[in-house]
Amino acid sequence: MKKLAIYFAGTVQKDHEVMESRWTEEDFTILEQKLAPQMLAFLNPSLRNDDLCDQKSVFGRDMSQVFMADIVFVDARHRRGLGVGAEMMWAKFHAKPVIILAPNGTHYRKAKTEILGTLVNEYVHPFVQNLSDKIVSSVEEGAVWIQSWLSGESGMVKDLTTIYEAMRHYQHTQYNHDHPMKELVEGCSFLEKTFKGIPSLLQN
Repeated sequence: MKKLAIYFAGTVQKDHEVMESRWTEEDFTILEQKLAPQMLAFLNPSLRNDDLCDQKSVFGRDMSQVFMADIVFVDARHRRGLGVGAEMMWAKFHAKPVIILAPNGTHYRKAKTEILGTLVNEYVHPFVQNLSDKIVSSVEEGAVWIQSWLSGESGMVKDLTTIYEAMRHYQHTQYNHDHPMKELVEGCSFLEKTFKGIPSLLQN
């Protein structure tokens, strides 16, 4: 049986640390139990002894692990940094499923929030919503989705087309009302040409 490789975006908890939220050995055990007899390979960006002073190599290692993974599982229970967002985009570039652990009431998923003076109900961070194939509230729920993906019942996995479609959606639904953006684009011929070319991206 082929192993299922899962990349865990976010920082894994160290034995001596008490952190807000980290991937733990208990999380890994839950997945092993729930997905048995499927063999799992855990790609863990915190399990390493490479030279952390070599920043190009550090970046290359993490991108390599995402590239090798079958699934990317993101811990988004608390605010995350630049690296996690880049890993999500890299996964979508290669049409890999992304599961995001973001329970209701946490940083990226709230009943309501205010953005630039606008009240937003049932808020899910736009990048979380649009780059995820499934948002879950627990590791167990993530395991259930993985089972459905393995059996071909989870539907299409998002890829670069999803991003192009979102840009086109903005053009058709919000652009004419977004006066700062409209003035910026229409005031620069180069930007206007590029913006009008977005729909063609879906055809490539």
